[in-house]
Amino acid sequence: MKICLVATGGTIGSREDTDGVIKFSDAATEQIADIVEADSVFDEFKIHSERMKISDLSKIRKIVERALKTKPDGIIVSHGTDTLAYSSAYLAYAFCNVKIPIVICSADQPLTKRDSNGFDVLRSAKMFLRSGKAGVYVAYKNPDYAPRIHHAARLLPAHLHEYFYNSIGDSVFCDTGLLRGMDFDLQEHKVLCITPYVGMDYSSFDVKGYSAVVQCAYHSGTVNTSDFNEFASRNSNIPIFLTTGKSRYDGQVFVDNVVPCQGITQSALYIKLLVGLKNNVKDLASFALKNACGEIVVQ
Repeated sequence: MKICLVATGGTIGSREDTDGVIKFSDAATEQIADIVEADSVFDEFKIHSERMKISDLSKIRKIVERALKTKPDGIIVSHGTDTLAYSSAYLAYAFCNVKIPIVICSADQPLTKRDSNGFDVLRSAKMFLRSGKAGVYVAYKNPDYAPRIHHAARLLPAHLHEYFYNSIGDSVFCDTGLLRGMDFDLQEHKVLCITPYVGMDYSSFDVKGYSAVVQCAYHSGTVNTSDFNEFASRNSNIPIFLTTGKSRYDGQVFVDNVVPCQGITQSALYIKLLVGLKNNVKDLASFALKNACGEIVVQ
């Protein structure tokens, strides 16, 4: 089996120095390659994932494209945990029609730490590659649980102080053709993302220069409707996408430029809108509501 490793840094690709600072390490990349038995390594671009910009996503994509040209049976992408949900959604969209498995791997601690989950993550990813299941996935191991393979565009971001990654629905990856032929060299700052909190002042959000807004709902799929509708009405010239759940609650009725989106994560919706805007999709609302690779959980 021919395996390519695309090493992009992150904690999994780092070592802790004598001062306790985590830094990129060629030795860490070599260790990852050894664990997954990689036949080739692409490691020319490394980044601490919290520093990730939209342009950096394109850099990773282009390296994966180069790796694919070597005709491997599977690809491992090592990545940091902080922006994992965004990069994994982007790669899932960019490689909707991939014919082999691509698995993105992260770790809670460097591999020099005996209790790092990176060892189990990498071994489970290597084992999954043998299945030959086409698509883009994330391998991760939560504390006290067995490693799990997630659909890359259904992954939920981890919370501060935790190293838990969960996803919505089952890992059913399928190419619908929605994104076929599209340009994935995305642009910065086209979509504003808003996370709700008690006492949020919508007047503090300036949408000038933005083409769309993603409003993340609370866990039940609800928001403060009156304040949200007032904000949406003030910005009726742009679509405002709301991540919602399947349950229907009293009072959750929205103005015309609000697009409720069920069964999709905020990060996957955000990246999808960036793709649509880059490719001048005319009906952005209709585009967002269509499945591209199984990222929308049908409820």
